[in-house]
Amino acid sequence: MNIRTAFALATLAALPCAAQQPKAKAAPAPAEARPKAPAAGTSAAPAATPVRYGDPRLESIRVWMDGYFPWGAGDVTVEEMRVKVPGYRLYAIKKIVTADNRANDQAYVAMPDDGGPNALVGDLFADEERAKAPAPIRSDADLGVMRQQLKRFLRGSFRLSLDPTGDRKSWKGLKIQLDSGYGGYDVQAYISADDGVVLLMGRPWDLKKSFAEQRKAFIKLANTPFTGPADATITIVEYSDMQCPYCRKRTIDWETLADKLKGTGLKIKRYFKAFPLTFDHQWAFRASSAGRCFYEVKPELFLRWKSNVYSKQDDLNVAALDSFALDFALANDISEKAFTDCYLKDKANQRVHDDLTEGFAVRVRSAPTYMIDGVALSWYADNLMEEYLRKTYLGGKGLPLPPPPTPKAGAPSH
Repeated sequence: MNIRTAFALATLAALPCAAQQPKAKAAPAPAEARPKAPAAGTSAAPAATPVRYGDPRLESIRVWMDGYFPWGAGDVTVEEMRVKVPGYRLYAIKKIVTADNRANDQAYVAMPDDGGPNALVGDLFADEERAKAPAPIRSDADLGVMRQQLKRFLRGSFRLSLDPTGDRKSWKGLKIQLDSGYGGYDVQAYISADDGVVLLMGRPWDLKKSFAEQRKAFIKLANTPFTGPADATITIVEYSDMQCPYCRKRTIDWETLADKLKGTGLKIKRYFKAFPLTFDHQWAFRASSAGRCFYEVKPELFLRWKSNVYSKQDDLNVAALDSFALDFALANDISEKAFTDCYLKDKANQRVHDDLTEGFAVRVRSAPTYMIDGVALSWYADNLMEEYLRKTYLGGKGLPLPPPPTPKAGAPSH
C-alpha cells in the first residue's frame, strides 16, 4: 500500500508495513508512515508554482534533494510555495521514480534567504485559515489551533509542545511526542514564529554535505544487533517490524541474495533497528521489546528470536506473543523473573522508542527500510537491492539482472 498526498506528513503512516499511520492492508505490503488525506477545505499543501532551473542555486537544491529520497532513477522537480516564512523560501520537492511509482515521494525544504549553511527538510502543514488572523507563537497555549489541525492527520494520540532548544530565526522549535501505546517517542518539528501558519515536521540538514554522509553520522550503531564480518566495508541498517509480512519476505530474500553474492568480495555488516508500526500491528512493539531483552542477555538470541517470530507470524496475537516470548526465554535459560523484569519495562521500551525517533529523523517512512552507508533504499522491486549493491560496489558487474519470475496465480504479492 502506498499512500501519497500533497501534504506528505510522512512521519506517520506506512508503505510496505506502516508507522503512526493510516491503515496499510496490502498482503504482504511494505508498511509506510503517511497521514490521512487532508479534509475538504483544509490546505495541507499550499499552492506552488514551478521553478525555472536557470538559477544554479535552485538546480543545486534539486540535485542535493535527490539524495534525500530512496535510491532509484527518477525525475526530481522543485516548486516554490506561495506561503511565506520571513527569511526563508519554501519549496516542494517531488521525485517520480522511473521504474516503480510505489517509490514516488515528496518533501519540503525551507531555504534561508541569507545563504546560511542549513535548510529545514521534512513534511509541511500550512493552516490557511489561521493565515486570515495570524498571531505569534509565544507559549504552548498558542499551539491549540495547530494541534486541532494535526488531529486530522495523525492517527493515535500525541502531544505538541514548544522546544526552545530548536528555536531559530523565524521558527519556534516543536516537539511532537507520538504515543506508541507503551510510552512516547519524539519527532522534531518547527512552526513559523510570527503567525503559526506553517508547521514543518523535520530537521536541519547541512547544505554542504550529502544526506548519506549526514545519516551515517546521525545513526547510532553502538549496542545494536548485527550480523556480518568484523572487517565489513559496507554497512546496512535495517528498520523493520516483526509483525510486518513484507519484512519477513525481505528477510528471506536477503538470505537468498547473500548466497548469490558469495564470491563477489562484498563484505557486509547488517544492523537491525526496531520500527514497530504500533497503530496497525498490535503485538509488534511487544516483539521488539522482547527482542531487546534477549539481546541484552546474549546478543545472538536477538536474531534467533526474530527468526522464530517470523516463522509463527501468521499465528500470533498479543496473548500468544507474550506466551511465546516467555517460552523462548525459558528455553534459553532465562528465568521467568529475569524476563518479566525486562519485558515491556522502561529500559527495553526506551531503546525501541529511540529507534523510532531515529528512524523518523533520517526519513524512514516504511518497514522495511534500508540505509546502505547512509543511502536510503525502499526494497519494492525484487531485484532492487541486488541492483544497487552491484552498481555501487561492484562497478555494475553482473548487471543487467534477469527479470524476477512472475508470481504464481494466487500467490501473495507486494
